[in-house]
Amino acid sequence: MSTERALTYENLVSTAQAAPAGTQAFQSTLVPLLKNWRTPLGAFHAQVLGNALDAVDLQTAALVFMQITADALNLATTAEHVDMAFIAVTRISREVDLAQLAGCPEVMLRLAQALERVGRETQGHVRVCEALVEMVGRINTQMAATRGQPTKAKGKSASRAESLAANSNQGVRLTPLHTECLKQCVLARRRELHQRVMRDVVQVRLDAFGDLTAQSRARAFMEYHLYAGMVCVGLDDLELAQQMWHLVFALPARHASMIQVIAYKRLLIVGLAANGQKARLPSFFAGSHARVLDSNMMGYIALADTFANKSMAAAVAKIQDLQAVLEKDENWGLVGRTMHLLPRHFIRRVGSTYSSVRIAQLMAITGFSAHPLARRDDPYGALVQYIQDMRDPSVTVEQEAGVAAKDAVVRFLDAQATMAAPAEGAAQIQNEQQWAALLERKVKQVDELHEHLSKLDRHLALTKEYVSNSRDQTEAA
Repeated sequence: MSTERALTYENLVSTAQAAPAGTQAFQSTLVPLLKNWRTPLGAFHAQVLGNALDAVDLQTAALVFMQITADALNLATTAEHVDMAFIAVTRISREVDLAQLAGCPEVMLRLAQALERVGRETQGHVRVCEALVEMVGRINTQMAATRGQPTKAKGKSASRAESLAANSNQGVRLTPLHTECLKQCVLARRRELHQRVMRDVVQVRLDAFGDLTAQSRARAFMEYHLYAGMVCVGLDDLELAQQMWHLVFALPARHASMIQVIAYKRLLIVGLAANGQKARLPSFFAGSHARVLDSNMMGYIALADTFANKSMAAAVAKIQDLQAVLEKDENWGLVGRTMHLLPRHFIRRVGSTYSSVRIAQLMAITGFSAHPLARRDDPYGALVQYIQDMRDPSVTVEQEAGVAAKDAVVRFLDAQATMAAPAEGAAQIQNEQQWAALLERKVKQVDELHEHLSKLDRHLALTKEYVSNSRDQTEAA
């Protein structure tokens, strides 16, 4: 390392010591110096990082230390280099008040990009995610101190875009480290990491965008919720995943984004699996942008239309036809993860027409034999097992001893009339009670409709226009 390069780092450190975080000098001197920073090193120098680890007061020069660490991660070429850089990352997580450093998101972005490079080139996504979730967890805790304890998001109130304040230094702010943490969690594919990230990152309410620029703000927000949705899918929370993906479309923009295209594709797949119908974009999303999205995902829309209008055999065949497209979009795994949910929607649809059917008839109507869960040696038994595994009280299977699976009877009950699982020996009484409640409610609905029509008829009889039209029709007849 040349003397000129060494002096560059020394000057940076001395500047940081003269401009502690939170002071006016920090914003006017150190932050502008680091915004367009380029590492003075051409290769990894353990001495530079070692000196920083030993000599730099982390709290006083934390932003500089973060930049030195990012440079080290970018220049690391051996396992020893990476290990040394991760020691620095750990110290940043545990010893630095990171909330005070959010005023320079450029350095946080460089650190996130450097960690992403290490994870990609070493396939060390688990290690990178563990480091990031510890760092982001501490950031959230430190930032939340300005508004109280972190508030866990509940349902659709989670991280609403319209409630986020721009350029605010109060509460939990979105940073580049948040987004990279979620991305690395998805790539790590470890359930225990998903659970930790869900608790410490996804479920912590965001209050502001912080100091992200207007250009990077929208991208960071969209990427954050795109990856947050994938974390939710990893934990089988499909409802929360859909809520997260809907937020990808929440910010106003002049043009549609490829991030939105990716989110909408996944939203369609999960919407079919979870709800049995095509997911819709938020009503406030611009129609011109929606048309752009539709033009980039014709295959996915065709799949949704096939699912809605045809049998399961047609839907499964369409999925197989789209396998190459789904693999290219990295959505084939998502389809495989949600494929087992598809048959239940076709089975429930039958209940809107039939009160009871035999398994053989249900097999023909739904096309269950085309689904991967239908065993070739015993497809009827597989369907019986699937219905039992649904644990849906509105769909029950009655199979007497010695009766073949294809002759078992499936009964469909009104979902609102179903009750808790009966005690042993009381199943028949339970079904009779359910049917009685269903019939009583239907009779009541008919009576109410009859009364409503009678009132409407009396009202029309008193209307001059109605009487006049009736006379005209009589004369014409």
